[in-house]
Amino acid sequence: MKRNRILRVVSISILAFMLQGCLKEKYNNYLESIANDSTDIEDPILTDLKFPSDFNFRTETIVSVNIIDDSPNVLYEVYAYSDELINSLDSITGPLPNKLFERLPFNGSIQESVALSLIIDNLFIIRKSNERIDDFVVPIIQNSAAYSYNGSSGKNASSKITVENNKSNTDCANVYGQRYYTDLSNTIITSNGNVNTIANIQLPKQGVSAIISATEVDGVELKNRLSLAGAGFSTPIFTFSGYNFWISSRIDTNNDQDGYVEFEMTFDSPVQNLLMHFRSVDASMYQFVGEQHSETLLSGGQEFSYDDSQRILKDIDSRSRGRYYRDGYGTILISATSGTFDKIVWRRIDDPTTNSQNDSNWFTFSEVEICNDQDGDGVTDSVDEYPDDATKAYSTTYPSSSTKASLVFEDLWPFKGDYDFNDTALDYSIIKIFNSSNQLVAIDFDYVVTSDGAGFVNSVAFEIEGLNPNNVASITGQILEGGVFNLASNGTESGQQHTVVALFDDHSNLVNQENIVSVTFVNPISDTTLDFAPFNPFLVANGEREKEIHLANYEPTSLGNSQPEVSGNNADVDGSYTTENGLPWAINAIESFPLLQEKEPINTGYLHFEEWGLSGGQNRRDWYKDLPNYRNRAKLKVN
Repeated sequence: MKRNRILRVVSISILAFMLQGCLKEKYNNYLESIANDSTDIEDPILTDLKFPSDFNFRTETIVSVNIIDDSPNVLYEVYAYSDELINSLDSITGPLPNKLFERLPFNGSIQESVALSLIIDNLFIIRKSNERIDDFVVPIIQNSAAYSYNGSSGKNASSKITVENNKSNTDCANVYGQRYYTDLSNTIITSNGNVNTIANIQLPKQGVSAIISATEVDGVELKNRLSLAGAGFSTPIFTFSGYNFWISSRIDTNNDQDGYVEFEMTFDSPVQNLLMHFRSVDASMYQFVGEQHSETLLSGGQEFSYDDSQRILKDIDSRSRGRYYRDGYGTILISATSGTFDKIVWRRIDDPTTNSQNDSNWFTFSEVEICNDQDGDGVTDSVDEYPDDATKAYSTTYPSSSTKASLVFEDLWPFKGDYDFNDTALDYSIIKIFNSSNQLVAIDFDYVVTSDGAGFVNSVAFEIEGLNPNNVASITGQILEGGVFNLASNGTESGQQHTVVALFDDHSNLVNQENIVSVTFVNPISDTTLDFAPFNPFLVANGEREKEIHLANYEPTSLGNSQPEVSGNNADVDGSYTTENGLPWAINAIESFPLLQEKEPINTGYLHFEEWGLSGGQNRRDWYKDLPNYRNRAKLKVN
C-alpha cells in the first residue's frame, strides 16, 4: 500500500509539473519513466533513509603541507601515502602513483594545501639533492603535515655521503630534478671472442651516444653476454620520460678472486655527469677504476655501501634477492673529476667474503641536466614543468597526477530521482599552475564525460570562489553550442561575482571524449585567495540556466536559484541541495568509481554507502573502493 500511495503522489506531482509547459517532450517522457520505475526498488529504499542534515557527502579533506628547507639545489616530491603507492614501492616499476606535487623551496619553504582522501593518514615525501636522495613518511595531524630539514633525513640518513667529500664536479648539475633516461631502444649487441659490446646508447638530451664494451679477465664468464632486461623497468624514486631498459650482466667468476669483467663506456662527446642505476649487486661488487670520474652514492645507502678509498660498491646483505627498490635498488652519481669525461671504467669482481656465485646484475643510466634555464624564469629545465614558458614553472593536481575524481549528478532537482547518479557524470582532474615564485597563474580542467543517462541535455560548470572574473585573461577548450551560458569576452560567465568556468552545455555529445579547459590569469595571485579544489561544481539541467544542481550544502552562483517556485512535491525545501532526509543530488568522490546501471540506486551497487552516509562520514570512508564485499558488481555498468 505504501508504494501505491508513493506512486500516486509522484504521478500527480509529475502531471502538475508537465502542465507548466516549459519542458521538452523528451523531458516529459523521462519524468514519466521515473514515476513508473523509480519506486520499484528493493528494500531498503534509499530515499527513506535519514542522513545527518549537515553532512556534505565529501570524500576528501584539505591538508596543509609545510616543508622547511633552506638548502640550495633541493627538490621535494609529495605523494599521498596510499595502498597503491605502497604496492608500487614494493614493485620495480615507476613512476610512483598519487603524486600531489613536486617543488623547489621558495625562500626556504614550501607551503601548499592539498585535497586528500579521508582515508589517507600520511604523506610520502622524497627529498632530492645533489648529495643524496631520501624518502620518509610524514603523519597528518589535525589536517596538517609538517617537515623541517635539519641536515639529515629519511631512512638513509646514517649513511650520508657528501659531494664535497667525494670531490665530485657537481657545481652545475641538477641531479635532484633529472628525468631524462638514456635511450636503449635501438642498441646493437655483439660478441667477438671474450669482448662483448652494446652500442648506440643514446643520451638524447645532450645529443651524445655511447658504447659499452665488456672484457672477461682470468677465466671469468660473462653468461648470456650483454642483454636488455625488458621495457618498463625503472627505479621509482626517479621519474623517467618514457620506458627504461636495464642492461643485464650475468657473470660467473668461478670463485676466482682475481677474475673480473671490465666494463668501459665511451662517449662520442664529453659529458660532465651521469646517473648509474643498479639492481641486486648480490655477491659481486662494482669497482670503479676510471681516472676521469668520481662516484657518489645517492640512494640505497642503507642497503649498499660505497668505499671511497677502494671505490667499491657492495651489497650489505649479499644473500638478498628480488627486493623492492628501497632495499635492492640504488643510484650512483658519476661526475667528472675535472671538467668533463668521455669514458667510464668499472669492474665486476667477486666478493672475497663469500663463496656465493655471482649472478645476474642489472644497470642502466639517466642523464643529468646541466643547469639549463631556457625560459629564464629562474627554475632549471630539469625541474621546470613548463621549460618553454617563463610564466609557468610548477603544478599541483587534484586529486593527483595519476588519478581522477568522479563527479556524478541526479538531474531531477528539486524532485526526487532514482538516485543511480548516472544522469550526467564525469571523471576529471584540476591542475593548478604556478610561476617560479609559487604564485598561481592558471588552472586546467581535464575531464571525460562518463555517462549520458539523462533524458535531456545537461551542462556542467565550476565556480571558483575568490577568483575575480576580471583577472581572467582567457579561457580555452570550452564546448558551448547551446547558448546556455552568456559569456564575457574572456570566456567567463557574465553577471557572476566569482569566476564561473563553463566546461560544456551538452553532455550527450562528449561521452568518453577527453577534453581540457584552460583558464589563464591576467595577474598572478596567491593560492590562498581561492577556494580549495574541487571548487564549486554544478550542473545546469536541461538548459534552464537558474536551475543549478550543486553538491550538498553548497551555495548557488549569482545566477542560480536554490529555491525555485515549482508545481509538485519539492524535495529540497531549504535550498541545501539535499532532500528532507539529507540525500544529495550530486556527489564528488576523490577517486574514480564505476557508475550504476540504469534505475539502480547507489546503495545497491556500493554496499557501504548507507553506513557511510548514515554515520555522517565517520564510518566506511572508503565506501567507493574496489575492496572485497564492497560492491555488487551486477548493479554496476563495469563488472
